[in-house]
Amino acid sequence: MSGVPKVTEVNNIVTDGPSACDEELSLLDLVRILLEQRRVVLAVFLICTILGVLFALVKPTKYRYTTAIEIGTVMEDGKAMLIDRPETLLAKIREAYIPYVLGKISKGKEASGYKIDARIPAGSEVIILESKAPQSEEETVVNLHKLVVEQVKQNHQGVFDIIKKEMNVELDKSRNKLSALQDRHKILLADLKRLDQTAGLLNDQIDELKALVSDAINYRKMARSQTGDETRAMTLLMIDNEIQQNNQRLAALEERLHIDIPREKDSINTLISENSREQQEQTAEIAKIQAAVNNMRETRMLMAPMRSVDPIGVGKATIVLVTAIAGLLLGVMAAFSVAVIMRIKKDPRIRGQF
Repeated sequence: MSGVPKVTEVNNIVTDGPSACDEELSLLDLVRILLEQRRVVLAVFLICTILGVLFALVKPTKYRYTTAIEIGTVMEDGKAMLIDRPETLLAKIREAYIPYVLGKISKGKEASGYKIDARIPAGSEVIILESKAPQSEEETVVNLHKLVVEQVKQNHQGVFDIIKKEMNVELDKSRNKLSALQDRHKILLADLKRLDQTAGLLNDQIDELKALVSDAINYRKMARSQTGDETRAMTLLMIDNEIQQNNQRLAALEERLHIDIPREKDSINTLISENSREQQEQTAEIAKIQAAVNNMRETRMLMAPMRSVDPIGVGKATIVLVTAIAGLLLGVMAAFSVAVIMRIKKDPRIRGQF
């Protein structure tokens, strides 16, 4: 019974034994098919490679253009604070400024294909604008980036100007206060100088009074040595009265010279010391405010938009290589497909099934 061929019925199609499609192909058969269909393989390979070369030649070389935006800072309570939070500014740039700039450019020229992205580098407070474009469009991309930066600067300029104006007002107040303290210092020094002049005058008056008292005492001694009468008695009385008055004036002048004037000098010197200390404090305050004003930084573009040194994307050589490999694979597939089709046409049993 082993010599009787096996009959199989599937879908009303009767086959006698295994069909040609069920035959397994050996490695040598595959090689033989490739050799037989080498023209197909070569044709597909050449077509794909040529298309890859043409695409590589036509495809423009693109570069990456980047612009860094430094957020301005203002001084608050002695600390430098950013005018805007980086995340907030990033949202403004993406959702408002970039669409506005691209829309504005599109009114005057064709702006399709231009794209600007914005990002914040990790651990940074700098906003990076990024675009990809061929070198021939560098000028347009650079202008787009500059326009976006201008929008950011205009938005921050109002806040910056207000805070700077307030700090300049405080600076002017502090300077005026220092000027008033300096004027007061001059007045105190003048008062101190006048006290010295007053002390000199008092010394002269004291010397004169001492001389008068001494002369009066001597005159009284002379008058007493003479025989007295009523006129002499009246003269002595007048001399004694004059001596007494001059001694009172002398005591008052000496009290003024040795007690009042030193006390006034001490008071003025104390005021001068306090004034000098206030001037130092005010000078330090002015320096602090001035430093704060100087440390304020406007939002700015760190540097002009830069083009990357190397092109970005897939290189021309890579494109040609990939298309060549793809052409080779497609050529092999095409060779096997042609071989199968030819075998179907030659085998009447397989052709009869269709």
